[in-house]
Amino acid sequence: MTNQGKMKLQVWLLITVVFLLGGVTGASIDRLYWQKNSRVGQGGPGGGRQRMIEDMRRDLSLTDEQVKAIRNIFEESRKEFPYKRIAECPSFKEMRERTRTRIHEVLTPEQRQKYDENEARREAERGEKR
Repeated sequence: MTNQGKMKLQVWLLITVVFLLGGVTGASIDRLYWQKNSRVGQGGPGGGRQRMIEDMRRDLSLTDEQVKAIRNIFEESRKEFPYKRIAECPSFKEMRERTRTRIHEVLTPEQRQKYDENEARREAERGEKR
């Protein structure tokens, strides 16, 4: 092989390696992004909801019956509003309030207070107003 042929081969190998590294880096960043945002319900199918339920179970000391009821509430709400979260959509905000009201019905007064504090903190982190 001539020097010119070796140089072309090296250039193509370098381009291929750079392309593959870019793909791996992009996929890794995408995965990190979705893991971070799935906490607010934006991950894979049901991933964010499941984490939210587990957080509620831990933070509010929910019983198994309460967990089941809240899981059903989230599932029914998801069917009612199957689209991705649109913060400015009035029907989304109404649905979220109905969901919160239904969750309140399942919780004890002490759990309600803690739930409301957690929700207020999450809204402050997202920069939302109720």
